[in-house]
Amino acid sequence: MAEASARSRAAESVAARFTRIMNASTSRWGMLTDPPVLALATGVLFIAFLASLRIEAAASLVPIFGALAALPFVVGVVVSIGLLGARRRVIDWLAGLPFPIENLNAVLNGLGEGLEITFAATYPPTAEVNVLLDAVSPDTFVTKSPAITEPEVTPAERPVFEVRIGVVDSTRNPTASNHQRYARVRALVDTVLVPLHAQHAVVEVRIK
Repeated sequence: MAEASARSRAAESVAARFTRIMNASTSRWGMLTDPPVLALATGVLFIAFLASLRIEAAASLVPIFGALAALPFVVGVVVSIGLLGARRRVIDWLAGLPFPIENLNAVLNGLGEGLEITFAATYPPTAEVNVLLDAVSPDTFVTKSPAITEPEVTPAERPVFEVRIGVVDSTRNPTASNHQRYARVRALVDTVLVPLHAQHAVVEVRIK
């Protein structure tokens, strides 16, 4: 029953239907479905195909260049089909976490600069958190931590940490940076926040 409830909560926290961009963000191969990437690769290979038609010495290579010109489109279609289960895989991950993640849609759409982590009561020292974050990426670190000096607070004073995700958007290949951001968030949650939760209960994580 608890598992069904966690899965229902996870399903409600993300879009009911993923767009191409959202699907692509979940995979390192997602950039192969990016229209500009496909257009560029197809254009280069198509020019080679046209050149082979004009060069008599390359006449025997015409069928090969023709097949290569269609290859990027075929690869894009195959990868797109493979990514159709992205939403289910994201929900599987979210449902297995001991705390909710809010606004993951932002990351899936290539947005979000940081994580807002709310602890239930106690919280780890900032320096300790930064060491754990640095193991994931040197570009990830605490940007804001509780002003409370004692690591013990009442429920009404839930401490909040803000953490920089640390992924720079790429203007040339935005789909690749989108996936990098998604992968970074997953790494931060799985390798830093879930272990911390065992010692300092996390109420929720919100993408900002």
